[in-house]
Amino acid sequence: MSSEIEQPPFTSTTLSANVILQPPLSLPGIGPGIVIFLPNPDRVGISSNSAEIHDPEPPTKWAKEGFAVVAITDFDGLVVEDVLKQALDSLQGLDKVNVKDKFAVIGGRFVFSDHQDTKFTILN
Repeated sequence: MSSEIEQPPFTSTTLSANVILQPPLSLPGIGPGIVIFLPNPDRVGISSNSAEIHDPEPPTKWAKEGFAVVAITDFDGLVVEDVLKQALDSLQGLDKVNVKDKFAVIGGRFVFSDHQDTKFTILN
């Protein structure tokens, strides 16, 4: 009889061209949800003389910490509310998310339009 603990699968789902969903990669395989807005990888400059990078990409890093992650890249030109709604709907529908009414959002520069039906709580 093997005493090995089965690791959660390392599979992500592409929701659209710029959006992926990664379930938690921690041992329980369940956790809270987080949405991260990332810059376009083509527009992020890394110095050629910088040390070798050993950290995983942000979606993988957060998933290994136990979060279900929706990562959104290259969001210029996207309607932030629409892509955020897609992200939250995906997290709420994922059986690996254990908190369905609160999500973390990490992002860069973006502006929300003045939608009357959109409610966000910003925690400082």
